[in-house]
Amino acid sequence: MRTSPRLWAAIALALCSPAALADPHGLLTLVVGVPLLLVASVVLGVLLMLRPSAPVRIVSIVLFAPTLAYSLYVALDALTLFTDIGSENSMIGFAFFGLLALACLLFFLIVRRRPVAGG
Repeated sequence: MRTSPRLWAAIALALCSPAALADPHGLLTLVVGVPLLLVASVVLGVLLMLRPSAPVRIVSIVLFAPTLAYSLYVALDALTLFTDIGSENSMIGFAFFGLLALACLLFFLIVRRRPVAGG
């Protein structure tokens, strides 16, 4: 089965954000990465407060898997912010990686919990 070049172009277009195509480094991190990880961390924190169950685990996996994948893509842009340590750009990079670590920790805590037996 051959894939057409149009399909590859459509996939590339879907994965590329307009903010990633902008010239200033860090725009993708500021506009997409930090808000995405902030929302994911809040939702994972709420899921952590809920009673441990299989649906909570499934929702956390469905939320975390694409968030992590896209965050790894945005991390390439966030790394460019560390070229000027001490500026506000490096602080955005630290905030991004801090939120990424927080989201990973919350996901780990949710998945590690065992469902409560009984009622």
